[in-house]
Amino acid sequence: MRGMRAVGASALLMAALMAAGCDAAGGAEPEPDPAREAEQGDEAQADAAPDEAPTADAAREAAACAAVSDVMTIVENADNALREGRMTAQEQRGWYGVATRSLGRIPAAGAGAVSQGVADLQAAAPAVDAGAADEPAGIGTAAWDDALAALAEPCLAADAELTVSAFTGG
Repeated sequence: MRGMRAVGASALLMAALMAAGCDAAGGAEPEPDPAREAEQGDEAQADAAPDEAPTADAAREAAACAAVSDVMTIVENADNALREGRMTAQEQRGWYGVATRSLGRIPAAGAGAVSQGVADLQAAAPAVDAGAADEPAGIGTAAWDDALAALAEPCLAADAELTVSAFTGG
């Protein structure tokens, strides 16, 4: 009976030690130190290469490039549909109006090459208000083409290559 009590007491002691954070060898496991973990995280982040950690500016640049790609997609699909006789010139101008309004909503307030490229595109094809009698202008002009060409490299550097998704026709 005494042996059973010793086994029971040992098991109880082992459970108590484990609950208290001690290992079987009797050494205490250190409690996590949130301040030390945060410090280690800061050190690891400081050791990382600067271009490995995306900045808010880089994210904004990539988003601006993706939005320009959407504008280019609108234009390309409207052009394809007109060329293939599936759309009238009036409809194409309507889509161009949507493209200019979408382009006008892309922030171009930064100091980088992407912001400058977006500003140049916006200047080449100013936004046309919905329902306005104004015709969209500038899309497909030399200024438009030059601004797109100048924007290609900065967008590539922002890991957001300009792309077009042609999906009309068939």
